[in-house]
Amino acid sequence: MRTHENHSRPPGLTAAQRQRAAGAVVAAATGDALGAPYEFQAPVVDSEEIDMIGGGVLGWQPGEWTDDTAMAIVVLEASLAASDCHDLRIESAQDHIAREWYSWSLGTPDIGNLTSYVLRSAADIGREAGHYAPRAIDFRAAAAAAHEEHPTSAGNGSLMRAHVSVLPYLLSPDADAAEAIASVCRLTHVHPDTVEACLLWGFAVRQAILTGELDVRVGLEQLEPERRALWLDRIEEAEESTPVMFRRNGWVVGAFQAAWAAITGVGPIPEGKFAQRDALVAALEAAARAGYDTDTVACITGSLIGGALGYKAVPPEWRRVLFGWPGYEVDELKGLVERVLAPFVVDEERA
Repeated sequence: MRTHENHSRPPGLTAAQRQRAAGAVVAAATGDALGAPYEFQAPVVDSEEIDMIGGGVLGWQPGEWTDDTAMAIVVLEASLAASDCHDLRIESAQDHIAREWYSWSLGTPDIGNLTSYVLRSAADIGREAGHYAPRAIDFRAAAAAAHEEHPTSAGNGSLMRAHVSVLPYLLSPDADAAEAIASVCRLTHVHPDTVEACLLWGFAVRQAILTGELDVRVGLEQLEPERRALWLDRIEEAEESTPVMFRRNGWVVGAFQAAWAAITGVGPIPEGKFAQRDALVAALEAAARAGYDTDTVACITGSLIGGALGYKAVPPEWRRVLFGWPGYEVDELKGLVERVLAPFVVDEERA
């Protein structure tokens, strides 16, 4: 699938690529808020409309995003605090993520089960080490312990932030991008399925931002050879299915497949801004209609299709009401992305 725009990789980011990068973040937050009222519920039948209504089990406001976007915002802010090159791999950046995730977690109504377990364990480990707040080393220890205690647990809580982990590495070597995606994932999730899903989705988002193409296979080379065939089977299964067929979408593989099914279900992306807007809406609605972990599936869906189409593909009426922790609206989300990408911008004449 592609959007009829194909560029070789430039020496810097163009205005169109920056708009698509903002699209990945804004559309992810939109899917998050759209899916929030339908979370923990059975699939929504076709006769019922999907809209930005708010409410649900946790009583969200219309347009309010959840933990998915809140945790992603922390990752973007950490990249700004890290260094001039916004490198998320350095320990100070990961310490920033750990500290801010913990602080945020004290007041949020919604955190995934595995992530919540790691957050609590990291705080305990940090206190024992004399840390006033848990650090990255505490998170990694907690994530490893959680995996040892629950070796089959592979939740989707890291996949929902893969799109922001890759943003500082849009023009970096593949190895650097892969290392960054995996290192942010492993702060909470270490099961191979979770790391591999994040690598595949992160590389697909990067490809979408750089070229306008939708290709979830582009990251297969980042996986161990013996794992590529398994993931190719999972991708092909998604392309032959609909999101509602993946009811175990709290599992990272189920969420991945449901999101990719929502995207491929809209068919080849058409030309024209209004037709592309319709395609984005259809994909997000299909993801939210799937039931159960609807906010996360729709968030993941939005991150990729928004990365291909840009933030203007999100309907204005949805953008106007979008908001959430830490008091951000759309302009703040876009501004955050622009600051992360600032070192990689080319002159407008070259764009």
